[in-house]
Amino acid sequence: MRKFLVFLVFLLIVLAVADRGLHYAAQSEIAKRVGAQYETSSEPEVSIGGFPFLTQAVGGTYSEISIVTGAMVANDVQLERVDVTARDVHAPLSALMSEPSAVAESADARVMLPYSELQQRLPEGIVIETEDGEPRMSGDLSMGGFSRPVSAALEITAEGDTVTVTPTDVRVGDTGTDLGAQVAQRLTVSFQIPRLPFDLRITGIEALPNGVQVSAEAEDVQLVGGQG
Repeated sequence: MRKFLVFLVFLLIVLAVADRGLHYAAQSEIAKRVGAQYETSSEPEVSIGGFPFLTQAVGGTYSEISIVTGAMVANDVQLERVDVTARDVHAPLSALMSEPSAVAESADARVMLPYSELQQRLPEGIVIETEDGEPRMSGDLSMGGFSRPVSAALEITAEGDTVTVTPTDVRVGDTGTDLGAQVAQRLTVSFQIPRLPFDLRITGIEALPNGVQVSAEAEDVQLVGGQG
């Protein structure tokens, strides 16, 4: 009986080591594939949820896979970070380790855009800086042949793949005339977000102190094996 218990413990240890080894190898392979597919600035961080890993690998279905990428460029638009959580991912282990293929039934994500992407679309001389934890546009705006010091908070909205930046709390230097409406018009910009990685669709957008956070989701997501 004692020998059997020793053998059982040994077997469990071997299985645990094998489980963690395959778990790490699968995560590493997905990270490598995604990084190459989307030409990220650094290899993504990948985490495969659920335990044990071996039972998921044998079944070819994973309850949850999280992918966090570094910076990438999507059709000339800089993306600072893409944080994706994919659920019910179908990927036989043989496919993961050889022919790259992994499809998730659903995914939600947060995509971070740096304020430099908005700033380059604003009039010359206007920059976006954070004041008291809130982003604000400010600078010298050329109007009627004169340069006027202006500043404004910003409100960001999204409709489909179009993002609109609207100034609020507009302030104009002492000019003796009310130029608030004209300044607001000049500082209002709209631009189109290109096709996001993993075919994500925008569901919301928020201006944060460190950038613009886009919420997105998708179904039938080709995590590995699709086109970047």
